[in-house]
Amino acid sequence: MCRVIAIANQKGGVAKTTTTISLGVGLAQAGKRVLLIDADPQGHLTMGLGFSKNLRVTLKSMMENIIMGIESDPREAILHHAEGVDVIPSNKLLSGMDMSLLTIEDREKVLKEYLVLLETEYDYILIDCMPSLGMLTINALSAADSVLIPVQPQFFAADGLVELLKVISGIRKRFNPDLKIEGILFTMDSCRYNNAKRNKQAIRDAYGNDIRIFDQSIPRTEAIAEATSEGISIFAYDKRGKGASSYSVIVEEVLKNA
Repeated sequence: MCRVIAIANQKGGVAKTTTTISLGVGLAQAGKRVLLIDADPQGHLTMGLGFSKNLRVTLKSMMENIIMGIESDPREAILHHAEGVDVIPSNKLLSGMDMSLLTIEDREKVLKEYLVLLETEYDYILIDCMPSLGMLTINALSAADSVLIPVQPQFFAADGLVELLKVISGIRKRFNPDLKIEGILFTMDSCRYNNAKRNKQAIRDAYGNDIRIFDQSIPRTEAIAEATSEGISIFAYDKRGKGASSYSVIVEEVLKNA
């Protein structure tokens, strides 16, 4: 059975894209069939895996086909990456999709309707969400089995979580009652500094009784930042480094949670 995981946080710069790539490649290395979806008009997932953003067929094309009732090959947009994951790319044209979705019925379920056409071919579908709580993110959460929340341990992180958790609660009530929280993952963690330790503890105190918080955090390392600029994962760039070993632990946790 295919598991759909949305990687979401309305705050930007919390390593959503890096986490999507690293988790996806790690799952592929574990023998799983993995599809990564770039649901952000910035196209960072697309670029982070070395693909051009100047593509004719993207996630926007596929969602438009669903909206307009056009029959097409649902695999038409899929790209294949050398590290064993498939990718549905995006670019800035996706930014118009929020407005398109507002004009139709069942606007929250267009992405889900598309993914149903692909789920028999994959064990995991990971959705890299944009840094907002607009219609594209609502579509991702409505289509997902669970949501993984990357959080940078900074002072305002807890405030951002409040809004995201409200949206998740609303999605459960209206569109996706089975949506679970995969967990909160601390990323870009300067774990030696007291400020990061205090902020992580504040989030554990506020949410730890109700939401799973991964024990393993992802350290702030230069190698993780450099890997995406090379169009490869941290596993290909620095497989013996702290970043790769940290994400390997998260991959194991996600596999156990299946």
